[in-house]
This record gives sequence, structure tokens and C-alpha cells, in this order.
Amino acid sequence: MKIILASQSPRRKELLELMGIKKYEIIVSNLEEKMEEKLPINERIQKLAYQKAEAVFNQTQGERIVIGADTIVEKDNQIYGKPSDKQDAINMLKTFSHSKVNIITAIAVLIESNGKIIKKTDYDLSEVHIKKMTADEIERYIDTGEAFDKAGAFAVQGKFCVYIEKINGNYTSILGLPTQKLYDILKEYIKFTN
Repeated sequence: MKIILASQSPRRKELLELMGIKKYEIIVSNLEEKMEEKLPINERIQKLAYQKAEAVFNQTQGERIVIGADTIVEKDNQIYGKPSDKQDAINMLKTFSHSKVNIITAIAVLIESNGKIIKKTDYDLSEVHIKKMTADEIERYIDTGEAFDKAGAFAVQGKFCVYIEKINGNYTSILGLPTQKLYDILKEYIKFTN
């Protein structure tokens, strides 16, 4: 069965391959990301992941599995996406310094198999405890360039690792793909070889 990842994230690609999925296509949805403010945060993020998967599912055909995902950083009921500029990144990291943030990653899997369409969504929440950061440390980290394509302006797997006090939850969810949940969905439809 054909597997399609509806994301251009290099981390999601790496995680799929770590799961033992070597043959897949990447088709980016190019969906304009809009969250419905009325829904609880976990439902908003699942809906967005679903819309990404659905957009790609609708432009493809045949027996296939389409995987969509989205990750956000949340603190005090406020959602933090990718920073728009350096000052936005500074503001985010000042807010996160010496506190706990939630990283929520949602997945949506749309499957066409034996003439049936199956739709599954789920999400995973992990807590990241960030150490106190000085203004100089924030500035130095942002100057690495790592902050700009990451939700919340940081990446636990990169140079920011020195500011992580602890993590409660699944590490792969923080990276952008809850492999433990995706595996449970996919094992009914594909054979894992690793």
C-alpha cells in the first residue's frame, strides 16, 4: 500500500524512517493553516492535522495511507507557532524561561483500503520544563538561526537542549510525530520490517 506523508518536515521524515517505513512519498498540502478558536486546543490541532491529510488524500487515489501532523507549543492557554521575526522569538523565549510549556502534536491518518475509507485522529501532549535563561542566552540561541522554523522558537533536539531541565512525555511527539500512536494505527494496514 502506498504511504504518503503530508508534511515537508525533515524531522517527521526521519521519524517515519526510524519506524521502519522506507518507501513513502511526500506531498505537501499547502493548506492555509487556520485554527478554530472556539474548539479546545487539542481539538483545534487535530482538526488542522486532519485538514492537511485530507487535502493530500483528495488529490491522490488508489489504496493509500496519508499521514498528516501538526505541532504547537502551548502555555497558559496561548498557542505559540513559529516566530515571525527575531523580536517575536525573543518574546517567546522570555515567556518560556523558567517555566513549563506543553507541546501538543496531532496526527491524522486517512486510509483507503479494499474500497473503504478509514479516518483516524489522535494527539499527544508532552511537558517541557525550561531552565531560567538570561537575556544574553536567549539572544545567543536565537543568533544560531535554529529558532525560526520551530513552533515556540526552540528545538529540544538542537542547541536549545542545554536549556531543557526535563521532559514529561514522548520525545518523538515533541519532535513532531507521536510514533507510538502512529504505529498503533498503521500496524493493522502495513507490515513493519525492523
